[in-house]
Amino acid sequence: MATINASGPLDEPVPSKVVYVVVGMEDYTFMNVVDPKNPERLTLDLQERCELVFTLSDSLIKAGWTFQNRPISIALDYGVNFSSYVWVPYGLEEDKPIPHTRFKIIYECKRMGVYDYSLLMRDKFGQNIDLDPDVDNGAGQIP
Repeated sequence: MATINASGPLDEPVPSKVVYVVVGMEDYTFMNVVDPKNPERLTLDLQERCELVFTLSDSLIKAGWTFQNRPISIALDYGVNFSSYVWVPYGLEEDKPIPHTRFKIIYECKRMGVYDYSLLMRDKFGQNIDLDPDVDNGAGQIP
């Protein structure tokens, strides 16, 4: 599992910051491909309250991948810092959403701490893939 070091105040009803993570593959490595021309390591900045939107890349969707029924696991949080996930319609065509390809959660920033998490995916053969990326929280990487 990866870890998230979380801290900061709760000061607004809806997060003003939205962080997009598009999970894709680049040279056999999982990367954030929000900008496909400039893939980046899967890192998150959780210095402030924000909405986290996780999406599988179009290439993974075309290859038959989805998130598992429970797409993310955050250890020892108990709903304090992270909301429950919510599925968001997404697909390769606007009118045909593909289930389990995008979800969002809200990072509440209520309590300092370090949180382990995993992204839970499934390939076209139905094999479960657990991804535990590094998270950079501004205070250094935590494996």
